[in-house]
Amino acid sequence: MKSTQLFKALVVGFAIGGYALPAMADTSAIKFGVVDMQQVILTVEEGKTARAQLEAEIKAKEGELGKQKEELDKLNNEWKNQAALLSEDARMKKQQEFQEKFMNLRNAEMEFQANIKRKEQKATQQIAMKVAQLVDKIAKQKKLTGVFETNSAGLLYLDSPVDLTQEVIGEYGKLPATKPASDKPETDKKK
Repeated sequence: MKSTQLFKALVVGFAIGGYALPAMADTSAIKFGVVDMQQVILTVEEGKTARAQLEAEIKAKEGELGKQKEELDKLNNEWKNQAALLSEDARMKKQQEFQEKFMNLRNAEMEFQANIKRKEQKATQQIAMKVAQLVDKIAKQKKLTGVFETNSAGLLYLDSPVDLTQEVIGEYGKLPATKPASDKPETDKKK
C-alpha cells in the first residue's frame, strides 16, 4: 500500500512539475520600476514655474479677499455698535447688507479655490503625460516588466524595484519647453 501511495505522489509530483515549470518562465527577468511622480512634478522646471505662478496668484487673491474680510468685520462692528440705536427696519437692512457681502465673499473664495485646483490639475496633467512617455521609453530600454508610481494607494511593496525618478527628471529637462496652456476656453474666431 505504501508503494502505491509513493508511486501516486511521484506521478502527481512529476505531472505538476512538468506542467508548472514551463508556465513559470524565468522569473529572474521580471523587473519592476518605480517613479515618484510628486518629486518629478516638484523638481522639473515646468512644475516649478506652474507652482510659482499659482502661488503668486494665490497671494494676490488672498490680499484682495483679506480686504473684503476687513470690510465685513467693520460692517459687523458698526451693526453691533448701532443695533440698539437703529430702528427695526434699519437694523434688518444692515443685517441683510452684511449677509449679502458675507455670501459674496464666501462664494468668491470657493470659486477661487476651485479655479486654483483646476489650474493645478491641468499643469500636473500636462507634466504627467510627458512623464508617461518618458517612462515608457526608459522602461523599454531597461527591459522592465512594469513601472509603478510610488505614491499611489495600490503600491505597498516591491522587492528591489528600479527607481527611475531621477532619470525621468533628467530626461524631462531635455524635452523642449512648452508654454503653459491658457485656462480660458477657446472661442471660435470665424464668427
